[in-house]
Amino acid sequence: MVTVDLEGRITSWNTGAAQLHGWTEDEVLGRSGDLIFTADDLALGAADAEKEIAAKEGRAEGERWYLRKDGSCFWGSGLLLPLKGNHVSGFLKIMRDRTEQRRSQEALRASELRFRTLAEHIPQLIWRSRSTGERTWGSPQWARFTGLSVDESLGLGWLQAIHPSDRPATLEAWRAAERRGEFHIEHRTRRQADGEYRWLQSRATRMTDEDGKTLEWFGTSTDVHELRRMQEQQHALLLELHHRSRNLLAIVNSIARRTAATSASVSDFEERFLRRVAALARVQGLASREDRAELDLAELVVAEVAAHVAELGNRLTIDGAPVKLRERAAEIVALALHELATNAVKHGALAGDAGHLSITWYVRNDGWLVIRWHETGVVVAEAATARRGYGRELLEVALPHALGARTRFELKPDGLLCSIELPEYERDRSPNG
Repeated sequence: MVTVDLEGRITSWNTGAAQLHGWTEDEVLGRSGDLIFTADDLALGAADAEKEIAAKEGRAEGERWYLRKDGSCFWGSGLLLPLKGNHVSGFLKIMRDRTEQRRSQEALRASELRFRTLAEHIPQLIWRSRSTGERTWGSPQWARFTGLSVDESLGLGWLQAIHPSDRPATLEAWRAAERRGEFHIEHRTRRQADGEYRWLQSRATRMTDEDGKTLEWFGTSTDVHELRRMQEQQHALLLELHHRSRNLLAIVNSIARRTAATSASVSDFEERFLRRVAALARVQGLASREDRAELDLAELVVAEVAAHVAELGNRLTIDGAPVKLRERAAEIVALALHELATNAVKHGALAGDAGHLSITWYVRNDGWLVIRWHETGVVVAEAATARRGYGRELLEVALPHALGARTRFELKPDGLLCSIELPEYERDRSPNG
């Protein structure tokens, strides 16, 4: 406690003042009481204003920074009272050091500011709730996403944004939350911007007191819509992979049986079987390069011919309209092309220097795809016309059976003419598949 006269000179200075400010009573008696005010407050006239208010209203109180002898400051709560007899003769100043309270309040405000900044700017939707699922607060992100204001979301109002089919499971998750110690649910939530129901993952944890009693639940809702879509696509791709694997195994099994039935020896079987599997592998390579469900026929033809001969120059013609085959059709057509190319290398246009190979295709007016394999400049042995191996069986039996194709295999005196006609459904019928 400090007293000053009407001129503001210190007339008493108790032990508490000495401990708080650092000056002894002898050091301050008779000096201006303004010495305890900071330079900023003195510049603003705080000391004189305080005395005027106290004289007029009977008291003046407030909190501010005060000076110590060593130049440091403390946050003080001050009360100034006028000393009265017949008239005001001076003032009594009572102060308390509230620095720790001030720091605690500032720390609390800073903590609240950090929480609010975090809650209002992270991508998740933040909310607070009771154990019953009744909402007590929602962040601005929740309001922007759902179009429900904080007031509209209080209690169970927030369920308006949840898909009707998901509300029972959501409430059941809240009923089990206290027992489990956590709340976790994925449910569809309406997005105000376009009315779409998006999958959100909502999780919450509880805040308890020292006795373990639940005080409140803090939760977040995160948009996982795209993640769920990717998981669904991954599942579909896995099913497709299993389907493709079964189909491939069936084809390889058929190749093995047919090759074994027409092979003269084990080494003959091995050579032809490996070549045929390699042809199948080339198709799979084209399909997996861009994970495509359809393959370009021109790529298929070029890949198969290139596997048998490096360069033919003007002895080879490849021409046709842009056509895509579905993968199943492409696998079987590739095997047929492989058999034709293998035969051409051994006995036909690719065996000598005079032959010419023309591979063309076009789409007829009725929508059927026609592929023509035409070899010329070849002397066809009479025995070859009677030979019927795996290649011709694949062309004349397997293709019609598997794809509904129409095929023609014709050996002429100067070469071979083979045509494969595929129905429209085996092709990609539109730019988008």
